[in-house]
Amino acid sequence: MVFTPTKPSYPVLGIPTGEKLGQRADFRVSEFDKAIESMGYLLAWSRACPCPCAPVTEGSTQPDPNCTLCHGNGWFYFGTPVGQDQDLRAYQLDTVQQYLIARDRAMVIRGIITGVGAQPNPWDRLTNWVPGSSMLTVRAPNQLGYYDRVTALDSQIEFAETVVADGTVVLPLRYPVCGVNLIRSMTRVYHADSEYLVTDLGGVQWFPAAKPPAGTRLSVHYLCHPTWLVVEHPHVMRITTVQQKVAAPKTPLGDPRHLPIQALVRLDFIPGNEGTSTA
Repeated sequence: MVFTPTKPSYPVLGIPTGEKLGQRADFRVSEFDKAIESMGYLLAWSRACPCPCAPVTEGSTQPDPNCTLCHGNGWFYFGTPVGQDQDLRAYQLDTVQQYLIARDRAMVIRGIITGVGAQPNPWDRLTNWVPGSSMLTVRAPNQLGYYDRVTALDSQIEFAETVVADGTVVLPLRYPVCGVNLIRSMTRVYHADSEYLVTDLGGVQWFPAAKPPAGTRLSVHYLCHPTWLVVEHPHVMRITTVQQKVAAPKTPLGDPRHLPIQALVRLDFIPGNEGTSTA
């Protein structure tokens, strides 16, 4: 007697024998893209990449705190290559918006952001955390990656921080400023246009006579463009098959079509300077 082992049947592909596909409802993929372009936020998108400075020493995973590429964060940002700039002549952008795009050669896209929120925690043991999660949906070709940075160009939020004057004429703030609500020390309130001014690039610049001494702690309340970091990919890819109006489909069930992708983003509240790149 010859023993014949039972083997599974594989691979399995196609409609099961004896079954009919029946009616199908193909997505009109372009309608998703139209919704994003017509209803989405205008965003400056920069890609994140781990910095080659890490590890700074053997036996460590930490980046170089003196790195000029990532500024000690471990990530640097880049966008469009030199010579491949987007044509944005149809967009009227102010100088701060232009700076945000030029800083990392950011790519301008549109995306639908839902569930926009913030949960400030100024008494955290490390710093003034301002987390806030949102869902960002973009067109399929705009492949968002982990820790990518997106900045809303047409929106502004309030932000408050405490900084230490370094003795120069420029106040070291975390974000480019759209408007200042208050600058004060323990003993003095500083007034706009007579003691400081907001520059075209979103900086705060002192008039020489009003410049606070180095080491003065200042509370600053201002407006800025909200910035998020990609921290999760609930829908890193979405694909459907389309058969309707396809003359020569690549498969019996239709051609693959990429649908919009979605990412979980959080407000950029990580302490430290942001990386830059001229890539």
